[in-house]
Amino acid sequence: MSTVTNLTQQQIEKIQIDEGVVYINYGETNERLLAPTRGGGEFSVTNTIRDIEFDGRRGKTAGMQVIEEQAAILKVVSLCMSQEELALAIPGCVVTGAGDEAVIENGDSGLIPESAYLKNVTMFAKLIGGKYKKITIYKAMHEGGLTAKASQKAEGELSLEFNAHFDPKDNTEKLYNIAEVASVTTT
Repeated sequence: MSTVTNLTQQQIEKIQIDEGVVYINYGETNERLLAPTRGGGEFSVTNTIRDIEFDGRRGKTAGMQVIEEQAAILKVVSLCMSQEELALAIPGCVVTGAGDEAVIENGDSGLIPESAYLKNVTMFAKLIGGKYKKITIYKAMHEGGLTAKASQKAEGELSLEFNAHFDPKDNTEKLYNIAEVASVTTT
């Protein structure tokens, strides 16, 4: 294996360091920091690609592939067990009251209401050069279940896997956005 030498300053400045900081509804009036977290955040984008098969095809062929589905997911583990945080893990649940007095109960089965989707979930990851990668997923909702575990000599962890969703009424809306910003500004 050869040794990499002569890195450019730009390559060095683009190295991502440390954990990500995650916000719920970033830039909105109800923006809030998702904290404390453990293990940072993990963002992934996947496409389901279908190959168009034809007689004489020798294998994967450029121009003969179709993107059928797109998915964007942001995973984060929260150590906060507030009622507000727990409700994020249960789509369609019913929350009555507020703060420490809030009570979470199951909702009805059937169509998940539009109100269950968050406007966005945004993660900021710092680069060596001082800027941040700003990764945002839209119409986010955790689709997994809620597992709460209490263990001796360990903290409870709430695993959240936010999936981005398309808007069926607006084909121009984006699923995700990755930008580079100079700083993290909060409302």
